[in-house]
Amino acid sequence: MISTNKFKSDTFTITKLFFTWLQIGFTSFGGGATTQYLIQEQFIYKHKWITDEEYANIIGMCQITPGMNIIAYTILIGKKLAGGIGIFISLVGLILPSAAVTIVLTTIYTSISKSSKVHSALHAVFAAIFGIALATNWRNVQPIIIKNYKRGSMIFGVTIAIMIGSGAIYIFLNPSVILLYVLGGLCGAAAYWYISKKEVRVNK
Repeated sequence: MISTNKFKSDTFTITKLFFTWLQIGFTSFGGGATTQYLIQEQFIYKHKWITDEEYANIIGMCQITPGMNIIAYTILIGKKLAGGIGIFISLVGLILPSAAVTIVLTTIYTSISKSSKVHSALHAVFAAIFGIALATNWRNVQPIIIKNYKRGSMIFGVTIAIMIGSGAIYIFLNPSVILLYVLGGLCGAAAYWYISKKEVRVNK
């Protein structure tokens, strides 16, 4: 599903921002993939405070930074919507409930972790989380695919080739992620430069 933001966005307030992150913090079971999915649902599709393309840019920026990506998403979205106070409100809204729920669930798990029924249930949960991760990643990549498709078949082909090539190299050769980012960026820049130069020659 692609958000076209045809409808008027929900009125933004600091209070709404806080309670939106609070809701995400209380319901983001399953780690980063689930949290990303909830962020998309709230900020893109429900409130329409950011576009899917803006979110894809945020995701791309955060992927190349060290540390916890979710914290980086929260900071960038908060800053975009309300500056410094937006960062503070967003972090507090996300982290406080998440920390409280984590402490409670960890305490419960340590007391029942030896139960075979618990392990069976967790395996089913892991499968559901994997499904959410697939849906989330598909949402993340859609704006990039559509944008480059509109820019022409050559750029679209380069985009798909870099995506597939990077995935294959990572699976079979397992290089440094940083090296893969750098190589992907260089290949993309070189390809786009060549295509742009070719288009200039054609238009002369």
